[in-house]
Amino acid sequence: MLKPWFALCALFLTLGAIAEPSPRQMALFNNNCVQCHLRPGVGAPLVGKAQDWQTRKAQGEDALLRHVVEGLKGMPPLGYCSACSEADFRALIRFMAGMPAGTGQ
Repeated sequence: MLKPWFALCALFLTLGAIAEPSPRQMALFNNNCVQCHLRPGVGAPLVGKAQDWQTRKAQGEDALLRHVVEGLKGMPPLGYCSACSEADFRALIRFMAGMPAGTGQ
């Protein structure tokens, strides 16, 4: 099994110009988001898989943030990340969905 950090390095190389979370935000990602968003078959949209994010991105960043905060379907409220701020969630949403930094979409 690949280590999460190895998979993330590979994603950075293949995704191109997407939002780049801070080191702290990447630690939050590794501690909270990886278990679902890098694991096929659990129903969560996968990091770097554009088709998983297409309809979600069309809803806009504010809707995605609301889904994270409130929870949606299998997504627990706050994604279990009680240490995440709104800025952290926005950066991680942009990263996972392959959105440029600061899009606000």
